Amino acid sequence: MADPEDRTGLPPDSVDILGGPGRSDLTEQRSRFLGFALPAAEESAAREAIAGIAERYHDARHVCSAWRLGAPPPPREFRHDDGEPAGTAGEPLLAAIRRQDLTNTVVVVVRYFGGVKLGTGGLARAYGAAAAEALQDAPRARLALGRRYRVRFPYALRRAVEHVVVARGGKPTSESYGEQVDWEVWLPHSGCPGFAEAVTESTAGIVSVQVIGTD
Repeated sequence: MADPEDRTGLPPDSVDILGGPGRSDLTEQRSRFLGFALPAAEESAAREAIAGIAERYHDARHVCSAWRLGAPPPPREFRHDDGEPAGTAGEPLLAAIRRQDLTNTVVVVVRYFGGVKLGTGGLARAYGAAAAEALQDAPRARLALGRRYRVRFPYALRRAVEHVVVARGGKPTSESYGEQVDWEVWLPHSGCPGFAEAVTESTAGIVSVQVIGTD
């Protein structure tokens, strides 16, 4: 099992995501390209979004898609050409997400064929443009990333523990009080390395820290 306090390979403290949906509607040589950009925190949500659009536009020739999920390094990626020549649809959609440095994002472009073949270059440009415009139309948000810890300590050590947490950009997310104080604490990834040691040192070895999750 990897050391939870390892300083190497830490994810970022936050990532750019979509705060809501975006749309685009382009016509190229009589083919119509409808673009959809949607937030998706998990693969199941991304698949559900794609399936919903495919059902709604069931009469379209192609429903191409791509997604990028999770935090680097590296995010998980997917692309699907849905019958278009390989690399002309799914890859331009994924490239549009990458260029805007987004994650937890799914893009779907529906194509209604207009009777004129666009060629591989024309297809790639049209799909890429529809994806880019849909992404630009969507609002943005920031997703904070970090780890969650459980810290139990005597009441007299509250200030010492709180000082370490706040100095590392963290905050308590839940508190309970009994014979001791029981905190769940969230820290950004950059504040995690050495956190347990800092708490132990500041409390003369009385308080220990338990990692309970990663966001």
